[in-house]
Amino acid sequence: MLSIAGSDNTCGAGIQADIKTCQALNAYCLTCVTTITSQNSKDVFKILELPSIYIKSQINSILTDYEIDCVKIGLISSVSQAKTICQILRKLNFKVPIVVDPIFKSSTNKKFNNFKNYASIYKTISKINPIFTPNLNEAKILLKIKYNTRLTTEEITKEFMAKFKAKVVITDGGNRLNYCEDFLIEKGKVEKLISNKISSQNTHGSGCTFSSALAVNLAKGFTFKKSVKLSKEFTRKCILNSPKFNLKYGPVGHWL
Repeated sequence: MLSIAGSDNTCGAGIQADIKTCQALNAYCLTCVTTITSQNSKDVFKILELPSIYIKSQINSILTDYEIDCVKIGLISSVSQAKTICQILRKLNFKVPIVVDPIFKSSTNKKFNNFKNYASIYKTISKINPIFTPNLNEAKILLKIKYNTRLTTEEITKEFMAKFKAKVVITDGGNRLNYCEDFLIEKGKVEKLISNKISSQNTHGSGCTFSSALAVNLAKGFTFKKSVKLSKEFTRKCILNSPKFNLKYGPVGHWL
Protein backbone atom coordinates (compact mmCIF):
# COMPACT_ATOMS: atom_id res chain seq x y z
CA MET A 1 0.00 0.00 0.00
CA LEU A 2 1.14 3.49 -0.82
CA SER A 3 0.16 5.94 1.92
CA ILE A 4 0.12 9.62 0.95
CA ALA A 5 -0.53 11.48 4.18
CA GLY A 6 0.73 13.74 6.94
CA SER A 7 3.16 12.77 9.66
CA ASP A 8 1.93 12.65 13.27
CA ASN A 9 4.81 12.81 15.74
CA THR A 10 2.73 10.99 18.39
CA CYS A 11 2.30 8.05 15.97
CA GLY A 12 -1.43 7.98 16.64
CA ALA A 13 -2.69 9.05 13.22
CA GLY A 14 -1.42 9.88 9.74
CA ILE A 15 1.45 8.03 8.08
CA GLN A 16 2.35 6.28 11.32
CA ALA A 17 -1.17 4.87 11.78
CA ASP A 18 -1.15 3.68 8.17
CA ILE A 19 2.14 1.83 8.68
CA LYS A 20 0.84 0.14 11.84
CA THR A 21 -2.44 -0.80 10.13
CA CYS A 22 -0.60 -2.43 7.25
CA GLN A 23 1.64 -4.39 9.59
CA ALA A 24 -1.38 -5.69 11.51
CA LEU A 25 -3.05 -6.76 8.25
CA ASN A 26 0.06 -8.40 6.78
CA ALA A 27 0.56 -5.70 4.16
CA TYR A 28 3.61 -3.54 3.46
CA CYS A 29 3.29 0.24 3.66
CA LEU A 30 5.23 2.62 1.42
CA THR A 31 4.90 6.31 2.24
CA CYS A 32 4.80 9.82 0.83
CA VAL A 33 4.75 12.52 3.51
CA THR A 34 2.65 15.56 2.56
CA THR A 35 2.78 17.47 5.81
CA ILE A 36 4.82 17.47 9.00
CA THR A 37 2.91 18.21 12.18
CA SER A 38 3.91 18.89 15.75
CA GLN A 39 1.08 17.75 17.99
CA ASN A 40 0.04 15.93 21.12
CA SER A 41 -3.22 14.87 22.76
CA LYS A 42 -4.16 18.50 23.44
CA ASP A 43 -3.40 20.44 20.25
CA VAL A 44 -1.67 20.68 16.88
CA PHE A 45 1.10 23.24 17.38
CA LYS A 46 2.93 23.40 14.04
CA ILE A 47 2.06 22.39 10.46
CA LEU A 48 4.65 22.33 7.68
CA GLU A 49 3.41 21.70 4.14
CA LEU A 50 5.96 19.98 1.91
CA PRO A 51 6.38 21.57 -1.53
CA SER A 52 4.82 19.62 -4.40
CA ILE A 53 8.26 18.86 -5.87
CA TYR A 54 8.92 16.61 -2.85
CA ILE A 55 5.51 14.94 -3.21
CA LYS A 56 6.30 14.18 -6.84
CA SER A 57 9.76 12.85 -6.04
CA GLN A 58 8.56 10.58 -3.22
CA ILE A 59 5.75 8.99 -5.24
CA ASN A 60 7.78 8.61 -8.45
CA SER A 61 10.67 6.98 -6.59
CA ILE A 62 8.23 4.38 -5.26
CA LEU A 63 6.33 3.76 -8.50
CA THR A 64 9.54 3.10 -10.44
CA ASP A 65 10.56 0.40 -7.97
CA TYR A 66 7.40 -1.21 -6.57
CA GLU A 67 4.14 -2.65 -7.86
CA ILE A 68 1.41 -0.93 -5.89
CA ASP A 69 -1.71 -2.88 -4.89
CA CYS A 70 -3.64 -0.01 -3.28
CA VAL A 71 -3.36 3.63 -2.26
CA LYS A 72 -4.55 5.49 0.81
CA ILE A 73 -4.62 9.29 0.76
CA GLY A 74 -4.86 11.21 4.02
CA LEU A 75 -4.03 14.82 4.79
CA ILE A 76 -3.49 17.02 1.73
CA SER A 77 -2.42 20.56 2.55
CA SER A 78 -3.05 22.41 -0.71
CA VAL A 79 -4.63 22.34 -4.15
CA SER A 80 -1.10 22.25 -5.59
CA GLN A 81 -0.39 19.00 -3.73
CA ALA A 82 -3.73 17.56 -4.92
CA LYS A 83 -2.98 18.35 -8.56
CA THR A 84 0.48 16.78 -8.30
CA ILE A 85 -0.90 13.63 -6.67
CA CYS A 86 -3.60 13.26 -9.36
CA GLN A 87 -1.14 13.78 -12.18
CA ILE A 88 1.14 11.02 -10.92
CA LEU A 89 -1.48 8.50 -9.81
CA ARG A 90 -3.10 8.57 -13.23
CA LYS A 91 -0.15 6.35 -14.22
CA LEU A 92 -1.90 3.55 -12.29
CA ASN A 93 -4.78 3.73 -14.83
CA PHE A 94 -7.43 3.19 -12.14
CA LYS A 95 -6.29 -0.42 -11.76
CA VAL A 96 -5.88 -0.33 -7.97
CA PRO A 97 -8.23 0.87 -5.22
CA ILE A 98 -7.57 4.41 -3.99
CA VAL A 99 -9.14 5.30 -0.64
CA VAL A 100 -9.29 8.95 0.41
CA ASP A 101 -9.84 10.16 3.97
CA PRO A 102 -10.71 13.85 3.42
CA ILE A 103 -9.38 15.31 6.65
CA PHE A 104 -10.72 18.79 7.44
CA LYS A 105 -9.56 19.22 11.01
CA SER A 106 -7.90 17.32 13.81
CA SER A 107 -9.93 15.88 16.65
CA THR A 108 -8.44 18.68 18.76
CA ASN A 109 -10.25 21.07 16.36
CA LYS A 110 -7.22 22.36 14.44
CA LYS A 111 -8.37 23.14 10.88
CA PHE A 112 -5.92 22.09 8.17
CA ASN A 113 -7.60 24.11 5.41
CA ASN A 114 -10.19 26.80 4.87
CA PHE A 115 -13.54 25.77 3.38
CA LYS A 116 -12.73 26.91 -0.17
CA ASN A 117 -9.37 25.11 -0.43
CA TYR A 118 -10.77 22.02 1.24
CA ALA A 119 -13.54 21.70 -1.34
CA SER A 120 -11.13 22.36 -4.24
CA ILE A 121 -8.62 19.78 -3.01
CA TYR A 122 -11.09 16.91 -2.98
CA LYS A 123 -12.90 17.95 -6.14
CA THR A 124 -9.47 17.61 -7.78
CA ILE A 125 -8.81 14.26 -6.10
CA SER A 126 -12.19 12.93 -7.29
CA LYS A 127 -10.76 12.77 -10.83
CA ILE A 128 -8.75 9.62 -10.01
CA ASN A 129 -11.82 7.52 -9.18
CA PRO A 130 -11.26 7.13 -5.43
CA ILE A 131 -13.42 5.88 -2.58
CA PHE A 132 -14.05 8.65 -0.04
CA THR A 133 -14.41 8.03 3.70
CA PRO A 134 -15.62 11.35 5.18
CA ASN A 135 -17.40 11.66 8.48
CA LEU A 136 -20.80 13.34 8.30
CA ASN A 137 -19.45 16.82 9.02
CA GLU A 138 -16.77 16.50 6.32
CA ALA A 139 -19.36 15.29 3.81
CA LYS A 140 -21.56 18.31 4.54
CA ILE A 141 -18.64 20.71 4.09
CA LEU A 142 -17.65 19.14 0.78
CA LEU A 143 -21.24 19.37 -0.43
CA LYS A 144 -21.65 22.90 0.98
CA ILE A 145 -24.63 21.77 3.03
CA LYS A 146 -25.56 23.73 6.14
CA TYR A 147 -24.85 22.04 9.46
CA ASN A 148 -28.52 22.05 10.51
CA THR A 149 -29.82 20.66 7.23
CA ARG A 150 -32.97 18.56 7.20
CA LEU A 151 -31.45 16.19 4.65
CA THR A 152 -31.04 12.64 5.91
CA THR A 153 -27.65 10.95 5.78
CA GLU A 154 -29.06 8.63 3.11
CA GLU A 155 -29.84 11.68 0.94
CA ILE A 156 -26.41 13.19 1.66
CA THR A 157 -24.76 9.91 0.64
CA LYS A 158 -26.58 9.94 -2.70
CA GLU A 159 -25.75 13.61 -3.27
CA PHE A 160 -22.08 12.99 -2.51
CA MET A 161 -21.83 10.17 -5.03
CA ALA A 162 -23.65 12.26 -7.65
CA LYS A 163 -21.39 15.29 -7.18
CA PHE A 164 -18.02 13.56 -6.88
CA LYS A 165 -18.77 10.60 -9.17
CA ALA A 166 -17.09 8.35 -6.62
CA LYS A 167 -17.94 5.68 -4.09
CA VAL A 168 -18.29 6.92 -0.53
CA VAL A 169 -18.58 5.63 3.03
CA ILE A 170 -19.95 8.28 5.38
CA THR A 171 -18.68 7.22 8.77
CA ASP A 172 -20.66 7.62 11.98
CA GLY A 173 -23.42 9.42 10.11
CA GLY A 174 -26.27 8.47 12.41
CA ASN A 175 -27.82 10.29 15.34
CA ARG A 176 -28.09 7.47 17.85
CA LEU A 177 -25.80 7.78 20.85
CA ASN A 178 -25.25 4.08 21.44
CA TYR A 179 -24.67 2.99 17.84
CA CYS A 180 -22.22 3.82 15.10
CA GLU A 181 -23.98 4.05 11.73
CA ASP A 182 -21.96 4.09 8.49
CA PHE A 183 -23.58 4.74 5.11
CA LEU A 184 -22.51 3.50 1.69
CA ILE A 185 -24.04 2.90 -1.73
CA GLU A 186 -23.98 -0.65 -3.05
CA LYS A 187 -25.61 -1.46 -6.39
CA GLY A 188 -27.38 1.90 -6.44
CA LYS A 189 -28.91 1.49 -3.00
CA VAL A 190 -27.87 3.24 0.22
CA GLU A 191 -27.00 0.71 2.90
CA LYS A 192 -26.50 1.37 6.60
CA LEU A 193 -24.03 -0.64 8.66
CA ILE A 194 -24.70 -0.53 12.38
CA SER A 195 -22.35 -1.43 15.24
CA ASN A 196 -22.27 -0.72 18.96
CA LYS A 197 -20.35 2.42 19.91
CA ILE A 198 -17.33 1.99 22.14
CA SER A 199 -16.96 4.29 25.13
CA SER A 200 -13.25 5.10 24.87
CA GLN A 201 -10.92 8.08 25.20
CA ASN A 202 -8.44 6.32 22.92
CA THR A 203 -9.68 7.01 19.39
CA HIS A 204 -6.84 9.11 17.94
CA GLY A 205 -6.11 7.63 14.52
CA SER A 206 -9.32 5.62 14.20
CA GLY A 207 -10.27 7.35 10.92
CA CYS A 208 -6.81 6.78 9.43
CA THR A 209 -6.90 3.18 10.58
CA PHE A 210 -10.30 2.55 8.99
CA SER A 211 -9.40 4.09 5.62
CA SER A 212 -6.07 2.24 5.44
CA ALA A 213 -7.72 -1.05 6.36
CA LEU A 214 -10.35 -0.42 3.68
CA ALA A 215 -7.66 0.06 1.02
CA VAL A 216 -5.89 -3.15 2.07
CA ASN A 217 -9.09 -5.21 2.20
CA LEU A 218 -10.14 -4.00 -1.25
CA ALA A 219 -6.69 -4.92 -2.58
CA LYS A 220 -7.15 -8.40 -1.13
CA GLY A 221 -10.18 -8.83 -3.38
CA PHE A 222 -13.08 -8.39 -0.97
CA THR A 223 -16.20 -6.61 -2.23
CA PHE A 224 -16.80 -2.98 -1.29
CA LYS A 225 -19.40 -3.79 1.38
CA LYS A 226 -17.39 -6.69 2.81
CA SER A 227 -14.25 -4.52 2.91
CA VAL A 228 -16.12 -1.83 4.84
CA LYS A 229 -17.40 -4.41 7.35
CA LEU A 230 -13.96 -5.95 7.84
CA SER A 231 -12.38 -2.53 8.25
CA LYS A 232 -14.98 -1.48 10.82
CA GLU A 233 -14.35 -4.67 12.81
CA PHE A 234 -10.59 -4.14 12.63
CA THR A 235 -10.87 -0.52 13.79
CA ARG A 236 -13.12 -1.57 16.65
CA LYS A 237 -10.52 -4.10 17.81
CA CYS A 238 -7.82 -1.43 17.59
CA ILE A 239 -9.82 0.87 19.85
CA LEU A 240 -10.48 -1.92 22.35
CA ASN A 241 -6.76 -2.75 22.40
CA SER A 242 -5.51 0.81 22.81
CA PRO A 243 -2.46 1.49 24.98
CA LYS A 244 -3.28 3.05 28.32
CA PHE A 245 -1.37 6.33 28.48
CA ASN A 246 -3.88 8.02 30.82
CA LEU A 247 -4.60 10.73 28.25
CA LYS A 248 -7.93 12.43 27.65
CA TYR A 249 -7.41 11.69 23.95
CA GLY A 250 -5.11 8.73 23.35
CA PRO A 251 -4.15 6.68 20.27
CA VAL A 252 -5.74 3.45 19.12
CA GLY A 253 -3.70 0.25 19.34
CA HIS A 254 -2.75 -2.03 16.46
CA TRP A 255 -1.84 -5.27 18.22
CA LEU A 256 -4.82 -7.58 18.07
